[in-house]
Amino acid sequence: MFLKRGYTDFIFDISDVLVSWPSDLTCPIDRKLLRSCLVSRTWYRYESGSISKEECFQLLSKQFSHEPAILDKAWAHVSHALRPNDEMIALIKELKAAAPGKARVYGAFNVSAPDYEYFRSRTDLDWSIFDAVFTSHELGIRLPNPGFFKRLPESTVVPGGTKIVYGNTVYVGHDADDVVTARSFGMHGVLLANFSDARRELRNLVGDPVKRGWEYLRANAGKLACDADRPGVSIMENFGQLLILEATGDRSLVSLTEPTRYWNYFQGKGILTHENFPDDLDTTALGLVTMKPPKEHVHSLMDEMLTYLSEDGLPYTYFDREMPRLDTVVAVNVLHLFYTHGRGHELPGALDFVHAFLKNRAYIDGTRYYFRECVLYFIGRLLETSDDAHLHEVLEDLLRERVKELIGAPGDAIALAFRVVTCASLGVKNEIDMRNLLPLQQEDGGWEIGWIYKYGISGMKIGSRGYTTAMAIKAIEDLDKLRAKDSS
Repeated sequence: MFLKRGYTDFIFDISDVLVSWPSDLTCPIDRKLLRSCLVSRTWYRYESGSISKEECFQLLSKQFSHEPAILDKAWAHVSHALRPNDEMIALIKELKAAAPGKARVYGAFNVSAPDYEYFRSRTDLDWSIFDAVFTSHELGIRLPNPGFFKRLPESTVVPGGTKIVYGNTVYVGHDADDVVTARSFGMHGVLLANFSDARRELRNLVGDPVKRGWEYLRANAGKLACDADRPGVSIMENFGQLLILEATGDRSLVSLTEPTRYWNYFQGKGILTHENFPDDLDTTALGLVTMKPPKEHVHSLMDEMLTYLSEDGLPYTYFDREMPRLDTVVAVNVLHLFYTHGRGHELPGALDFVHAFLKNRAYIDGTRYYFRECVLYFIGRLLETSDDAHLHEVLEDLLRERVKELIGAPGDAIALAFRVVTCASLGVKNEIDMRNLLPLQQEDGGWEIGWIYKYGISGMKIGSRGYTTAMAIKAIEDLDKLRAKDSS
């Protein structure tokens, strides 16, 4: 499902919105027989205005062997029994309130002229939620025929002389045929298979995703912990908190206590691993860049990091010589710290290895600790650190080529956000991944959890709705800036 921003017109199937069939509906004749009447070609002709009510029931009488008066009485009973769909009516009012003066709401109704007149006269039905109603008898054709949608731009019922623009229109209905036909004209189709899913999708279409995302972050400030792909495992750790802080610049959102020297991934004891977990270069590099302690402190730690290199010049993961773990992303993030302070040239082996890693697509299944798109994002983040000519000569064009290869590939919310942000940093407008990212915003304004990294031994995945939301917001804003730059 693709979403975009900027929809102005919403067309709802009246049968699902204003009125609904009660579950305990009774009928003077067999319900299956009445159903057969209502889906017959004769009834369709009646709803399209090509035959009168009298002609319709005369033809139905011959076709289904019942007196016209009995069929008329049965339909009158059913039409009187139809009730307002309060949930959908409330949602429409919410959508209009979310975009006052911008969102126009129309109804689409397969209905004859006499029946439409009757429904309009009912005082329990709130027709004011619609700016106009497109009816089959007025258009001379009924849904799901393509002609119904083809005639919408020429309809005279739209107020103010404005025209329906297919690409700016959303169609909402319960019938898959109707939704498919609407999509064929370039509309965004919402199938009402599940009300909760439809409500979430419509809120995403109307609301400002950035505003809603920030509302989620602020409502959960100080509680934006990481979660694992194991039931009940939640971790308030330093690395994820630092990432949220870096992405948002808002210290009030995170729970952090700055250490005297080294940063540790965990806040306190290790969880589902060694309780005395060693301090690491990865979190320390991120903490030094994000928290910006005194330069003397930073350079002292950088000097120490240079003593934790492999024979190839790659930084080890931990400040523990008994745990000589290597991960390319750790090398990237240590490089980020060094280039931030003009010392990137001191890690030539690390830069050469990152180049080879990128050139040979060694990231394709992620690394020991990180998932694929996170790897590419951190390389893009490294490039944004410095205008060092050699750094950009080695990595920039190659990274642009590699991340473009992944546009449109399957991915969770954080993977999509990482790709959009990385592309934008390289001047690439990634509209495809953005259209896939927008629908993943949940009703509370936050995005679905995305997996950022994993435990090295157990492989347990770690993600954060807080960081995913922060990066989704950044992706939207970065792409908007790129669009504005290109349009100017």
